[in-house]
Amino acid sequence: MLLAPARAQERGFRAFIDRIAGPSPELDPEAIYQPRPRFHFALTGDVRAAVMKEEKRFEVGVGHFDGYNIVQDIVPARIASSMASDIDWGVGIQAGYGNLGLSLSKKIKGKGKDDYFSFDYVAAGFGVQVQYFNLLQPVTYQYTVGDEGHWAYMDQTGTTENPGNLRTFIVDAFYAFNRRTFAYSAAYKGNLFQRRSAGSWMFGSKLILGDYGIDPSEPIAGWAGQQSLQTSAQVAFGGGYSFNLVPYHRQPTGDRDKGLRNVTINATFLPMVTLFNQFTSKAFRQGEDGKYHEFHKSVMNGKLLVNYVARVGIGWSYDLFTANLSVSMDSFSYKGNSEMSVGDFIADKVATSGRVARYSLALRLGKRF
Repeated sequence: MLLAPARAQERGFRAFIDRIAGPSPELDPEAIYQPRPRFHFALTGDVRAAVMKEEKRFEVGVGHFDGYNIVQDIVPARIASSMASDIDWGVGIQAGYGNLGLSLSKKIKGKGKDDYFSFDYVAAGFGVQVQYFNLLQPVTYQYTVGDEGHWAYMDQTGTTENPGNLRTFIVDAFYAFNRRTFAYSAAYKGNLFQRRSAGSWMFGSKLILGDYGIDPSEPIAGWAGQQSLQTSAQVAFGGGYSFNLVPYHRQPTGDRDKGLRNVTINATFLPMVTLFNQFTSKAFRQGEDGKYHEFHKSVMNGKLLVNYVARVGIGWSYDLFTANLSVSMDSFSYKGNSEMSVGDFIADKVATSGRVARYSLALRLGKRF
């Protein structure tokens, strides 16, 4: 008798998973082939690159003694920094059930660190993907004071001794307005199969949470008012178009999708407007205990900017086997005025702008069981 509730809960949980991971009643069976949900496993390989660039422009006071008087002046200053990965090679695994999937990829070639983790639920007309990136690379910088020809002109470049760390948590969601004859995931996962070419207008949203930090003892931190940690929060909405081209499809003729053949090519472009764009910079000063402690925080509300997501993929299916090749680019920017501690003063008009971009070429070899 005690086993009955446990069995009922197990059946209820399995029914819930089958309901969210299984076929959609909205899809036209003449346009989309929906096999019953199965467990799937895949090996992945990818070539990827990432870059972050930031620039701060402000004014500083300079002075010198000319032999008779102290000459003072206000001159422009600029701090530019960038952190970029090499062309990284990664391998990983992907596992899931029906429309649900988990992915993990580790870098195997290239300097620094560039790890990736994701969870996704991608059905025909709706999808959510949660991604986490962890990039660890040296930071190159340039500090310029004054203009060329000015007596205070200085231009200094360098690379940090310790690597910078960029961690990014991204939640992507999309909605396809064509919910009858279009399956976005057909070229990328092998859980749905487009039988004939179709496209759809798309609505998308993106949440980005991240932090970027450097060692507070680095010279670039001192030039930037001891700022060495930046956190960000962005929310973007947009719309675009996605199209599936189907050069070849053959329906299965036996059990376990025996005889299934499919080739689907997808192209997606989704511009997005960043409506909420907040960045917080924190400055740290070394205390008597030798440790660095936060002493100033600046919050910047960025301006409205247009970012975008672009993706191209091709999927090939043979019985229960699938191979997927995709190219993607994900870019987001920020721009606004922030604060910076300069000596005993607070510079409140620091024009700050930056951009983070990721590029990847990924291959997926999978099988449904």
